[in-house]
Amino acid sequence: MNWTSILILQIVSGFVGAHLAAMALHQYRFGWVGHSLTGLLAGAVSGCFLQTMALTVVTASGSMNEPSFPEVFFVEALTGAVVGGIAMAIVGFVIYESSAKT
Repeated sequence: MNWTSILILQIVSGFVGAHLAAMALHQYRFGWVGHSLTGLLAGAVSGCFLQTMALTVVTASGSMNEPSFPEVFFVEALTGAVVGGIAMAIVGFVIYESSAKT
C-alpha cells in the first residue's frame, strides 16, 4: 500500500474509532459533529506520524519482517481506530470535567 492510501485508511478508521468510543463512553459524548471532527483529525495525525512505527515488525532474532498486504491493512486500520477512540475519550473527558459543577 502506498502512503496516501494508508493515510486515507487511517482517517476513516479514526472516524469509526471515535464513534465507537462515543457509544461506549456515554457520559463523555459531545455531539456527532464533534466526534466526527475529532476522529478525522486524530486519524489524519496518526496517518502522518505513525505509519512506519505501526508497521515495524521485528522477529525474535531482531531481523525485520516484511508484513503482507492483509497485515498492513489490519494494523493501519486498527491504529487509526485506536487513536480516534483515545482522542475522543480525552476530548470528551476534558469537556465533561470543565463543564462539571464543583
